Amino acid sequence: MARSKSREAIVKEIEALQSKLKKHDKAEAERLGGLAIKAGIGSIDISDEDFTRELEAIVKRFRGEAPQVAEPKAKGPRGAGQAPEGTHDEAA
Repeated sequence: MARSKSREAIVKEIEALQSKLKKHDKAEAERLGGLAIKAGIGSIDISDEDFTRELEAIVKRFRGEAPQVAEPKAKGPRGAGQAPEGTHDEAA
Protein backbone atom coordinates (compact mmCIF):
# COMPACT_ATOMS: atom_id res chain seq x y z
CA MET A 1 0.00 0.00 0.00
CA ALA A 2 1.48 3.34 -1.06
CA ARG A 3 1.65 6.40 1.16
CA SER A 4 -1.02 8.91 0.23
CA LYS A 5 0.84 12.11 1.23
CA SER A 6 4.06 13.09 2.85
CA ARG A 7 4.10 14.81 6.21
CA GLU A 8 5.41 17.97 4.58
CA ALA A 9 2.47 18.06 2.15
CA ILE A 10 0.01 17.69 5.01
CA VAL A 11 1.73 20.46 7.00
CA LYS A 12 1.52 22.76 3.96
CA GLU A 13 -2.19 21.99 3.60
CA ILE A 14 -2.74 22.78 7.28
CA GLU A 15 -0.85 26.07 6.97
CA ALA A 16 -2.88 27.03 3.90
CA LEU A 17 -6.14 26.25 5.70
CA GLN A 18 -5.03 28.22 8.77
CA SER A 19 -4.30 31.19 6.53
CA LYS A 20 -7.69 30.82 4.87
CA LEU A 21 -9.38 30.64 8.28
CA LYS A 22 -7.56 33.78 9.44
CA LYS A 23 -8.74 35.69 6.35
CA HIS A 24 -12.29 34.43 6.90
CA ASP A 25 -12.29 35.49 10.56
CA LYS A 26 -10.96 38.94 9.65
CA ALA A 27 -13.66 39.42 7.02
CA GLU A 28 -16.35 38.29 9.48
CA ALA A 29 -15.01 40.64 12.16
CA GLU A 30 -15.17 43.55 9.72
CA ARG A 31 -18.70 42.59 8.64
CA LEU A 32 -19.98 42.22 12.21
CA GLY A 33 -18.22 45.41 13.30
CA GLY A 34 -19.90 47.30 10.48
CA LEU A 35 -23.29 45.91 11.47
CA ALA A 36 -22.67 46.85 15.11
CA ILE A 37 -21.77 50.41 14.16
CA LYS A 38 -24.81 50.62 11.88
CA ALA A 39 -27.02 49.43 14.76
CA GLY A 40 -25.60 52.15 17.03
CA ILE A 41 -23.45 50.02 19.33
CA GLY A 42 -20.62 52.56 19.17
CA SER A 43 -22.75 55.25 20.77
CA ILE A 44 -23.74 53.37 23.93
CA ASP A 45 -21.79 53.16 27.16
CA ILE A 46 -21.30 49.45 27.89
CA SER A 47 -18.35 47.51 29.27
CA ASP A 48 -16.68 44.84 27.17
CA GLU A 49 -17.80 42.20 29.67
CA ASP A 50 -21.45 43.29 29.50
CA PHE A 51 -21.33 43.56 25.73
CA THR A 52 -19.80 40.10 25.42
CA ARG A 53 -22.44 38.65 27.75
CA GLU A 54 -25.23 40.21 25.65
CA LEU A 55 -23.72 38.90 22.42
CA GLU A 56 -23.51 35.42 23.97
CA ALA A 57 -27.21 35.66 24.87
CA ILE A 58 -28.02 36.53 21.25
CA VAL A 59 -26.01 33.56 20.03
CA LYS A 60 -27.83 31.24 22.45
CA ARG A 61 -31.19 32.60 21.34
CA PHE A 62 -30.49 31.96 17.67
CA ARG A 63 -28.97 28.53 18.32
CA GLY A 64 -32.08 27.50 20.23
CA GLU A 65 -30.40 27.36 23.64
CA ALA A 66 -32.67 29.98 25.19
CA PRO A 67 -35.40 28.92 27.61
CA GLN A 68 -38.41 27.66 25.72
CA VAL A 69 -41.64 29.62 25.81
CA ALA A 70 -44.62 27.58 27.01
CA GLU A 71 -46.94 26.37 24.28
CA PRO A 72 -50.26 28.22 24.21
CA LYS A 73 -53.17 26.22 25.53
CA ALA A 74 -55.81 25.19 23.03
CA LYS A 75 -59.22 26.79 23.36
CA GLY A 76 -62.51 24.95 23.36
CA PRO A 77 -63.61 21.53 24.57
CA ARG A 78 -61.03 19.61 22.50
CA GLY A 79 -58.20 21.38 24.28
CA ALA A 80 -59.56 20.48 27.69
CA GLY A 81 -58.96 16.76 27.41
CA GLN A 82 -60.21 13.73 25.52
CA ALA A 83 -62.75 14.05 22.73
CA PRO A 84 -66.24 12.90 23.65
CA GLU A 85 -66.89 9.22 23.06
CA GLY A 86 -68.16 8.33 19.61
CA THR A 87 -66.27 11.11 17.81
CA HIS A 88 -63.38 10.28 15.55
CA ASP A 89 -60.71 12.41 13.87
CA GLU A 90 -60.61 10.13 10.85
CA ALA A 91 -62.26 11.28 7.66
CA ALA A 92 -65.26 9.22 6.58
